[in-house]
Amino acid sequence: MRLKSITTKNYRTLHDLTLTFANNYCTISGRNNAGKSCVIRLLSALFRAHARYPWQIDESGLDYKDDKTQWVKDTAPIVASFGLDITRHDDPALISFIEKIASKKIEEQTANLTVEYAVSDSDEITVSICVNGERVDDKAAKEIDKRIKDSNLLFLYNSTTRHDDFIFGRGRRRMFYEFVMSTDERKALEEAGKHIERRLRKLAKDHTEGLSKILGRLTEKYDVEVSPLEGFAAREMPLGINLKDKNVEVPLSDWGSGTQNRTHILMAVLQANRIKTTGSPDDKITPVVVIEEPESFLHPSAQAEFGRMLRHLSEEFGIQILVTTHSPHMLNQEDGESNILLTRETKRGRAYESVRVDTSGENWMAPFADHLGISSEDFSCLKPLFSADKSKVLLVEGPIDQEYFRFFQEHSLACDRLSGSIEVVPYGGKDTLKNTLLIQFVLRKFDRVFVTYDLDAAADVRAALGRVGLKESTDYIGLGVSQAGKDCIEGLLPQSVLSAVNGRETDLIMKLGSKDNSERRKAKDALKKLYLAEFKAKTDHTKEDLKELAKVVRLVNTRLNAQQGVPADAAAPRR
Repeated sequence: MRLKSITTKNYRTLHDLTLTFANNYCTISGRNNAGKSCVIRLLSALFRAHARYPWQIDESGLDYKDDKTQWVKDTAPIVASFGLDITRHDDPALISFIEKIASKKIEEQTANLTVEYAVSDSDEITVSICVNGERVDDKAAKEIDKRIKDSNLLFLYNSTTRHDDFIFGRGRRRMFYEFVMSTDERKALEEAGKHIERRLRKLAKDHTEGLSKILGRLTEKYDVEVSPLEGFAAREMPLGINLKDKNVEVPLSDWGSGTQNRTHILMAVLQANRIKTTGSPDDKITPVVVIEEPESFLHPSAQAEFGRMLRHLSEEFGIQILVTTHSPHMLNQEDGESNILLTRETKRGRAYESVRVDTSGENWMAPFADHLGISSEDFSCLKPLFSADKSKVLLVEGPIDQEYFRFFQEHSLACDRLSGSIEVVPYGGKDTLKNTLLIQFVLRKFDRVFVTYDLDAAADVRAALGRVGLKESTDYIGLGVSQAGKDCIEGLLPQSVLSAVNGRETDLIMKLGSKDNSERRKAKDALKKLYLAEFKAKTDHTKEDLKELAKVVRLVNTRLNAQQGVPADAAAPRR
């Protein structure tokens, strides 16, 4: 099952709003009170029948008095509409149920399901359901709604709330994980349970006889027997959870909050996948996983790793994961439009309805900028980083530098080849390196990062890189030589390349001395492109020609590969 959209009228701060959701990993972010929790409440209203245990507070219903938008004074109903996609492969039980209860044959492999609730001022709730745009009758709608709620399709995990079931033994609390069993596994466990029950009755005979004698003194006579817990082989079963650290098993409850939280979230994802992959056609409906603030209790570097893991698991398992977050590391970094950013309209200093900030096209960076507290313009230069799919990255100043290093990656030259395990990504100029928040975000996104910059920017960027813990020659290096006009990557090129271009382009060389800054910049940019083209025109540069660039390539290979035990690519044949 996939949640495709939510449309609301008069519900809390979601006064008049439509949200659309991506198929796999998507996020909802925004500042406090932006409306994120309202979305979670609505999902609970759709997917949850009631509180799981009698002592839990039921927050899954809709109540007109509590949920009506406060500043709307009329008695218009609360309306919440959910768009869902269901498929024969992932949700056969729900499709067959709809076909039976609504007497409607679904021909397609995928069906569009719309569930709409309308809550009147007298708290009367009306449910209407459409299948592929056609409305079913009211009786069928109620039955379909009940089936959705009874199927436990919302795996909701709030990182700030304790969810654990505890059993007290030996004076210690233990956390338990309820794993989902398939039909065959339940049958096997039931058979084993019968054998255990017979053994228990035999072992307990002496104990029960003594208790029966004592109870026999009462007016009302009782016979005592023991039996295992009823329903122990139901759909879910509790198992104690230990995590092993250096061959020592440690109960999960003895680990830190971050490890506990992360483990529980992963167990929820695995449970959802198990239902999808092991359920029989008669009961298989793929759930939706919703996680509130998965970054809780985790160091930023661990947040980055965990965010990547959740995104990859969503793709790998084909399960929709919805996340509410305040961390830029948890946002979808592969598909910017999957990140929903909410804010509140303000009138006369008072916050009113929640609105969705546009994150499409060039506005993809809005959620990231909001989390980091910087302007969207500062973030826009990093767009190439989000298409990078390798864990080791060489950051270069711009597209020209990127072309040089890719040339060393793609061709056999008279020096070492740049390792193919490294992705070369431009970062948009020296101003990016001076922004500490941006650089910290980038460093946490990848496992290994090495930075290059033109030597003419050294005075501006060295201090900034030092502030984020980077060291020269270990984590970054300036390109060029300390000579006027050569304090950039072009200063490392063979003299034959420089001479060939400079000899042909006398007009551009003359413009470098212009008093007009714009003309100088244009001439410099044009020459950089011509130097690149001249260098790439042949691959038979000599070892002497490439000696300066070869030093840089060798250093990058060493720093990005050696620490992880990955050898650099074999050197190309020498000419």
